[in-house]
Amino acid sequence: MLRARGGVGALLASSEDELSSDLGSKDLARAVLRGPDDAEAMRWAASVERSGVRLLTAFDEEYPETLREIADPPFVLYALGRLDRLRLPGVAIVGSRDASRYGRDVAARLSRELSGVGVAVVSGFARGVDAAAHEAALEGPGGTIAVLGCGLDVEYPREHGPLKALLAAGHLLLSEYPPGTEPRPQNFPIRNRIIAGLSAGVVVVEASRRSGSLITARLAADFGRDVFAVPGSVFSATSAGTHELLRDGAILCRGAEDVLAELFPSIGAAPRAGGVSPAATADMTPEARRIFDALCREDGLSAEDLVRGLDLPAATVLASLFELEGAGLAVPASGGRYGVKR
Repeated sequence: MLRARGGVGALLASSEDELSSDLGSKDLARAVLRGPDDAEAMRWAASVERSGVRLLTAFDEEYPETLREIADPPFVLYALGRLDRLRLPGVAIVGSRDASRYGRDVAARLSRELSGVGVAVVSGFARGVDAAAHEAALEGPGGTIAVLGCGLDVEYPREHGPLKALLAAGHLLLSEYPPGTEPRPQNFPIRNRIIAGLSAGVVVVEASRRSGSLITARLAADFGRDVFAVPGSVFSATSAGTHELLRDGAILCRGAEDVLAELFPSIGAAPRAGGVSPAATADMTPEARRIFDALCREDGLSAEDLVRGLDLPAATVLASLFELEGAGLAVPASGGRYGVKR
């Protein structure tokens, strides 16, 4: 209904009869129209935000566009940490909770290399592959985003407490479940659509034939995302699912270079118009404008140069460079340096 009406304001301006007809329920129509006067809900929302958790709705500017465009985006996300991670290109790394040493090592290497070039690693905060991916991504400017199957205030898995604190401080924790929601088994397959929706591609490292990671892979394919699979031992039950993905057309992943070769051309693909018009720069974020101005003054600056020269976080610089590159305003050059389109 929000999509059909074009926003919250237009929806609330509808008459009860109109909404009753469209929603098929007078009670539901009345509940919608009572929304702005629901003092208890407003008090609850304020108490959540006082705890440091952001409530992010599908109509907020920070809500990721890649997630908004899937068939069933969550209307509300609860977020703890740095929302600017959502502006980076994302790649999901998922796999078995009972991962082998090989699976954990592969996940860590992939994650470290992707984060190192400014890609945010998205995963589900579970044991095994997920944990290895999150931990390795902490080291790079891309960082990591964890999508939980419970409320952000619920300690699950319990042994991940220190990792959760690191993510809340410098990375990002997300959930569609309100605070206090326990980790019920049905929550995890549901949250997998968010992992897939946030990502340009999904890499399945290890998965049995009944693994939840295969749900994420199927959803990613449904959303038009690339699906990658890491080969493993033919004797390993935790590689049976990934081998079936490869048999069915998933992209072979032998390392981060395979993922980057497939995804980065599409991430950076945008029409390059000659010159720079005022319209082209009108929607820049303040950080992107500062970086654009710096590149106009001096061509050939690297991300590291911009971090030092402008005193901006590395993740913000990388996100802004992707924004400028996608708008056709910045051009990558050799040696990881950037210039402006003139």
